[in-house]
Amino acid sequence: MVTDTQATETLESLPKMLPGTVCVQWQKCGRKNCRCTRGELHGPYFFRFWREDGKLRKAYVKRSELETVRKQCAARQQQRLQLRQGLNDWRNLRDLVREHEPDGRSSDRDNR
Repeated sequence: MVTDTQATETLESLPKMLPGTVCVQWQKCGRKNCRCTRGELHGPYFFRFWREDGKLRKAYVKRSELETVRKQCAARQQQRLQLRQGLNDWRNLRDLVREHEPDGRSSDRDNR
C-alpha cells in the first residue's frame, strides 16, 4: 500500500508542466507626458499565453519565475510532441497489421 508520504514524493518528482508559451511585451502606460507616448515603451514584461476553452489567456510572469515557467512550458510542449509521435507510430503499426490481415479478418473465436 502507498503511504501519503510516498504519494506526495511521487507527485513532487513528476515534472511540472504548463500549457502555452512565454512572450515578451513592451507596453504604453497611457499617461500624457510619459516617454512611452514618444515611442519609448515600458518593458520588457513577460507573459505566458495559452488557450483554454477556446479562448486565448494571458498571465504575467515575474522575472524571478521566468526560467521556471519557461522550463515548465517547454516540458509540456515536449510531452505533447512525444504523444503525437507515439500516436503516429501506433497508426503506422495499425496500418501495417491491416495490410497483412486476411480480407475476412477472421479471429480464433470465429473458428470455434
